[in-house]
Amino acid sequence: MLSEQTIETVQSTIPLLAEHGLKITEHFYEKLFKAHPELKNVFNENNQKEGNQARALADAVFAYANNLTNIEALIPAVQRIANKHVSLGIKPEQYPIVGQYLLAAIQDVLSLPDDHPALTAWAEAYGLLADVFINTEEGLYKEKESADGGWRGFREFVIADIVTETPEVKSFYLKPKDKGALPAFNGGQYVGIKVSPENSDYEQIRQYSLSGASGKDYLRITTKAELNGLVSTHLHKSTEESTVQLQVPAGVFNLDLNAKKHVFIAGGVGITPLISMLYEAIDNGIKPENILFIQCQRDETSQILKEELASLQREAGFRYKTSFMVSDNGDNKGFLNTSILNKWLTEYELNTDGDTAVYFCGPKPFMSALKQCCLTLGFAEEAIHYESFGPTTAI
Repeated sequence: MLSEQTIETVQSTIPLLAEHGLKITEHFYEKLFKAHPELKNVFNENNQKEGNQARALADAVFAYANNLTNIEALIPAVQRIANKHVSLGIKPEQYPIVGQYLLAAIQDVLSLPDDHPALTAWAEAYGLLADVFINTEEGLYKEKESADGGWRGFREFVIADIVTETPEVKSFYLKPKDKGALPAFNGGQYVGIKVSPENSDYEQIRQYSLSGASGKDYLRITTKAELNGLVSTHLHKSTEESTVQLQVPAGVFNLDLNAKKHVFIAGGVGITPLISMLYEAIDNGIKPENILFIQCQRDETSQILKEELASLQREAGFRYKTSFMVSDNGDNKGFLNTSILNKWLTEYELNTDGDTAVYFCGPKPFMSALKQCCLTLGFAEEAIHYESFGPTTAI
């Protein structure tokens, strides 16, 4: 545990972190990659260019400083980040390297002398946090390795089949090259996938949500070819029998098993974790009248997994609505707003009194608007669940 003096010293830096946090984390990544370019094999190059990683780290450092006296409040964030780290294959020996350059960045940006008490306090605080992550991640590695069909590290998979879903989206069916078993996974989880794109000097790792049901002899991911997307472009150019490397399924964006009713709202390719959760809800025997699945797309031609969803709806009988931005052929045209959402919730008697969990995934502006809709309609914060692709930032 940290001493009172260390806690007070770290928390005295909170105003400086609020003012200079982003500059510190940007400087940190610059120093880190200059000294250890091999870590570019782990970190997402696009997130570095766009600044998302630096912003997410700045938010995390600020949250940690604010909660040193209430570490329990950080547990959900630790679990979420630790799962991301497992999907990247983060190792304990990488933590001291990160700590060294984070402290150096704090010192440089704030112009602190070597013996400044803030540096000593932050070194202790970082050491505690690193131990928390190392222990949490080792527990996850052991748990996943010991599960039937589980593994540790990267495992080679073969692309067994490629299905074009829309002009921009393809599904990839991945089977273990060793023909071994696969572990069960929770709906909403993802895999870390490692490839070597032609136009990159480094290996690239990305997390892709599993877009199918557990219990198959393959894992399915469904990806959109993003503009300037190193990995998505590489995948879309791949052919059957190509190989990729996967980490074991991970992630905490899962079904709330305490809820009786479930509302899933998918925006674009954000359908990928949600359809997996839908399969799990059906498999768990949740009554079809207690499930509402809303798919938001530009129009019906861009409707991802359209036939599969329609077939599943006919078979299982859950409630299904579509919202298209520029087409009249859905249940709503334009943005999904509070009025339309309230109308559908009322129609299917899906109330906001605590029995209903709502899940959404999609572009961040979409999720930000949806979160406000849900709060306006009376959903409690704990009933609202969402997943951000890439570094976790506030919506």
